[in-house]
Amino acid sequence: MESNQFKVIIVGGSISGLSLALMLEKNGIDYIVLEGYKNIAPQVGASIGVLSNGLRILDQLDCCQPVLDAAEYPVDEVFYRDSRGKLIWSLEDYAKDMSERHGYPAVFLDRRMLIEILYDKIKDKSKVLTSQRVQTIDNNDSGVTVHTLAGQKFTGSIVIGADGIHSTVRQEMWKEAQRLDPKWLDPSEKSALPATYACIFGISEGDNGPEKGTLTSVVNEHFSYLIPSGPGKRTYWFLVHNMGQTFYGSDIPRFTKEEEEALAKKHWDDQLTPTLRFSDLYTTKIASVYTTLPEYVYKRWHFQRVMTVGDASHKFEPLTGQGGNNAIETSASLTNHLVVALRGSKTGTLSTEEISNIFKSVQEQREERVSGLIKASHTRQRLECMETPLLKFLANHVLPYVPKSILLRRWIPVYSAGVSLNMLPMPRKPRDVAYFDERFRVPSSRGIFGIILYAAFFFLAWAGRRQLWTAGKVNGTWSLVREAVLAQTIPLPGGVEVPLRQVYTGLQPIDRILQSLVTVFLPAVANSSAPEQALQSLYFLATMLPIIAILTVEGYRPRNRWTLLASPALWGVLYQLRGIGMIAPIYFAMSIFHSASVGYFTPTSRTIPVSVAQALLPALVLGFVLPTIMMFFPLQDSLSSRQVFIALWQPAPIYVALLTEIVSRGIKWLGRSAPVRLDDQFGTSVCGDLPYLRIVYAAVGGISACFHFALIFSWIASGSGFITRALIPLDSFGQVSSLADGIFIFFRNDFLLVAIATMLWCLTSTWDMYRMGISNVSWQVGCAGLVFGCTAVGPGATAAAVWYWREKTLSRTSFGQHPSAST
Repeated sequence: MESNQFKVIIVGGSISGLSLALMLEKNGIDYIVLEGYKNIAPQVGASIGVLSNGLRILDQLDCCQPVLDAAEYPVDEVFYRDSRGKLIWSLEDYAKDMSERHGYPAVFLDRRMLIEILYDKIKDKSKVLTSQRVQTIDNNDSGVTVHTLAGQKFTGSIVIGADGIHSTVRQEMWKEAQRLDPKWLDPSEKSALPATYACIFGISEGDNGPEKGTLTSVVNEHFSYLIPSGPGKRTYWFLVHNMGQTFYGSDIPRFTKEEEEALAKKHWDDQLTPTLRFSDLYTTKIASVYTTLPEYVYKRWHFQRVMTVGDASHKFEPLTGQGGNNAIETSASLTNHLVVALRGSKTGTLSTEEISNIFKSVQEQREERVSGLIKASHTRQRLECMETPLLKFLANHVLPYVPKSILLRRWIPVYSAGVSLNMLPMPRKPRDVAYFDERFRVPSSRGIFGIILYAAFFFLAWAGRRQLWTAGKVNGTWSLVREAVLAQTIPLPGGVEVPLRQVYTGLQPIDRILQSLVTVFLPAVANSSAPEQALQSLYFLATMLPIIAILTVEGYRPRNRWTLLASPALWGVLYQLRGIGMIAPIYFAMSIFHSASVGYFTPTSRTIPVSVAQALLPALVLGFVLPTIMMFFPLQDSLSSRQVFIALWQPAPIYVALLTEIVSRGIKWLGRSAPVRLDDQFGTSVCGDLPYLRIVYAAVGGISACFHFALIFSWIASGSGFITRALIPLDSFGQVSSLADGIFIFFRNDFLLVAIATMLWCLTSTWDMYRMGISNVSWQVGCAGLVFGCTAVGPGATAAAVWYWREKTLSRTSFGQHPSAST
């Protein structure tokens, strides 16, 4: 695209300024860069961390590999140490984790090195002028004119201020706004810039630095260190301290070299590692600066034809390294909006109103993200400076036990929400986590609907308690159970009295529980006078099979580790004793609580060990299907033997959990399984557990569907009232005439409640993937599909089908196609 009538004046040869220049050049947009220093890349003693979200854009600009080469050593180990240099916590394989998850590692290099790389990539060097410090800016309806201290003036269509926290462009923009529209700016902005911390940052060179590829944080009370290793023999370091109060605006102090040296002497003997002191770094420094660390997001980034980017609009505290990376992001956002507007312009230029709308859109896109990241950076700095007794306790006693998986999940929105260039091809980098602009839509929160979902599940749990236990008490079912246990006989329809077995395990407390459970189950299994009751029991258990399979799989997800969802056996005990219609909604509520964030929906957090996926189907068959068959299998002396099989069936969910663990360990021991990654025909990365899990869902769904078909055929054969008799209790609180009738009411309520809760869970899961941009199946389509599935194949098979689809969808790492250059 060529746009010779539109010209951008970029003030400041900074990272944001030069990256913007390179972006404009690649899109054929005319520009000029005005740099105040005599050299384009002066050595000011600063280093910079380039992270995944920044490297991704630099990769589009052909700058990524030069940055990686210049940095030499990606960060591979992260250390947190206390004031004595003792290790508190460490994170190994950081480079591998970042590259696998986000496509790029984190690297540190001199700031001037990155500026030189950006400058070298600019083809027309005549457009980058040095010794051109801006003095004033004139704004009019057709363009802008910039006057410099060198006595020159430059005319263009817009001015972009990439000139840092003390931006001259911002000052000129404020003057113009005050003259033309005083209400545009908040008067307090001029003194709103806050600074709580100050920092000596520097570069040392020598053999006494930390090991290469390391990033060390040292926590102390009211001060901290950040020490990244650099290329060659370089070490970068930051000594950050709390100034004792927060200064604002013009009251923010500036420090002399003598003040820097005095502060350095104060910390001379600080232990950074067991073998490294601060004095070791300071005495080998080649550059250092002592400065305050303002942190702020300005309320207005633009006025008419003038806009600020980078530190001039959003200033970061350096601890998290996001300042430079987000400066590149804002330049990319501005380029995206400019290119779209200019491509749609018939004249090749833009009006002041159109430009203002572009600037407004850029700020709207970027403001929330940078505000959140700046706040997070400040929070982390407070933690590392242990500003309160609570933060000191967290740093010393909680941080060492934070699982690596939790941190990796929390970092996903930090990197994946980054902006990229819409019009340039995105180099293909294998990674597990899709960036937000590669998804069908930007992930969003559940909002008020999340609260509604929690309320719905807890209402279902309450309804379960009411319909299962309160109703059983009111209608006399539980009195009949107690009477049968005390009389040691179980009454069946037709006047049959079956002696209740007294011994099952030989352990009296367990046998007493089993006696009650056998008394409850035997009438449902052996009621030959009401065939719909036995069919309902089989149908109910067939519906439970996919649910048990899903709960077992969820128990092995990395994302559910350290939660109660990781214990399927525990949930099995609870719903066997209290009814799955009451317990399942509680499980589902806990599941949606843990799945609220974007970090939950990543391929690596979805994947379970391949050996577990291979073991699951045999475990389900041996642990649940076989005991269920034995419970209904006709045998001689069937009523007596059936009690044994009913008792044997009760721990079936626990059998499944134990057998899954045993069989999977056996598979691993035999060497029959290995965690592999495959590529499907579309080049989409999938996990080795996926084929086995899909077999499991197909099998359990097929079994459940067969019993649904049996129910439908029985309905057709028996008349219109069969479904009502089999599934719907008309009066749960009316006095029952027999134990069998009371138990039938209990199981019908139990089934209806778990079916409703499971379908709501499936709908929530479908909607979650839609709101996370992982699928294009909306909740309306999902709801229609669930209704059709329940009618056609039943709730159990429908749940299995949802998880069958869900596994494949969640294993993908890209969902749409990143916009690329078009002709």
